[in-house]
Amino acid sequence: MRRPVVIGAALGLGLVGAGAASSLIGSLPPAQSSATPGFSARVESTALYCTGLGTGVGAGHVVFTNLTGTPRELSVQVVADSGQSESRGVALGPHASTSVVPQNWVADGHYYGVSAIVSGGGVVGAEVTTSATGVAPCSAQGEVSWVAAGFSTQVGSSALISLLNPSATPAVVNLTTMSANGFAAPAPFQGLAVGPHAEVTVDLGKQVVDTDNVGVRLNVVHGAVVALGVQSGPGGTSFDVGQAAASSHADFPAVSTASGAIAQVRIANPNDAVAQLSVSVSVPGYQIAPLSLQVRGFSTGVVSITPNTAIPPAGFAVVHVSANEPVVTGLALGAGTSLGLSAPSALARQWLLSDFSGRGFAKVFLGAPAGPAVHVTVTDLLSARSARASLSGASVRDLRSLVSGFSSLRGASVLVTSDRPISLTSLLPVGKVEPVVASALYGR
Repeated sequence: MRRPVVIGAALGLGLVGAGAASSLIGSLPPAQSSATPGFSARVESTALYCTGLGTGVGAGHVVFTNLTGTPRELSVQVVADSGQSESRGVALGPHASTSVVPQNWVADGHYYGVSAIVSGGGVVGAEVTTSATGVAPCSAQGEVSWVAAGFSTQVGSSALISLLNPSATPAVVNLTTMSANGFAAPAPFQGLAVGPHAEVTVDLGKQVVDTDNVGVRLNVVHGAVVALGVQSGPGGTSFDVGQAAASSHADFPAVSTASGAIAQVRIANPNDAVAQLSVSVSVPGYQIAPLSLQVRGFSTGVVSITPNTAIPPAGFAVVHVSANEPVVTGLALGAGTSLGLSAPSALARQWLLSDFSGRGFAKVFLGAPAGPAVHVTVTDLLSARSARASLSGASVRDLRSLVSGFSSLRGASVLVTSDRPISLTSLLPVGKVEPVVASALYGR
């Protein structure tokens, strides 16, 4: 997954932590390097791009936070899918935050893109739906390829791919889909033009009708775009930042096994060969046999984690997916017919955890891949207070049980650094078992 911001960005998951264990033990893959630029307050300028906010259940705001002790000036533009736009200058004081509500800037539109050019570094951004069921980081650049899995266009649901062109050069994209019915390349999704600094939204349901578990591949044939999956349903709107490419491994370090919850790993196979998948599930105190699945070429499949008679309702599970072919994975979480989507966890040496939603965090899990212990430093960026701890290899721990002095993270901006790449998964305190997509920002 690659969605860089000032220090890069990745998706964490949000769940309700009802009765969850404070630590998990599970196996994560060997550390992989990140190509995302690291956090720096010394750069001369920063670009931030957010897309996917809309009206109705998808309404919300973009939060810009200055992590430095120096004032910053932002040049912010809001563009709607109607083509209308508005630009303004925004002052951001030291260690201050400001919010932009796109529909208050441009009333004529259904979906919006927000761009900000910052004089200097150390400013980060994220978009948050009004209900806080969807949180996604802003990106620092466009992408030329993008994949995601698990979307639903069934009655009562809406699945969109939101595209923002961050440059003054027109972009052209091709979008193809995978489902249980196979591969599709609808003509309206081919050669799709995204004008300079324009916002375009692709409604999957107009071509892939009443279908669950739809995989998407986006190929940019000219220029670059910022892409975001937007899944809406009775429980609200979730954001899926997707991945840059298919992969033979994926990790989901905090998957709810609570009674009444639904947790599914959804897979899309973009290859012409059958993909053989093995899904390991680690729950403290239990030995669980790996789950297996075959997914036909250009098709999709599902592995149910919860409910599953082979997996006890015992807090959070660590889930690792391995496949003999590169596949696209996503996690569908929720209750009843209301499911939210999130992409696999990333590994990085530097994470920023910021309370963009204003609700604090139910849990924050740090995950270490197999190997030697990882040395972790947690720093409050406002007070400069810090704490150090060691995280055993192949383990997942609650940040607040791992380090002392960070019992409350409400309103906080915390930097987590480590000597080997780790994952960070943040859980928002919304609902009981309903999903929430939260964000964490990462860098090398």
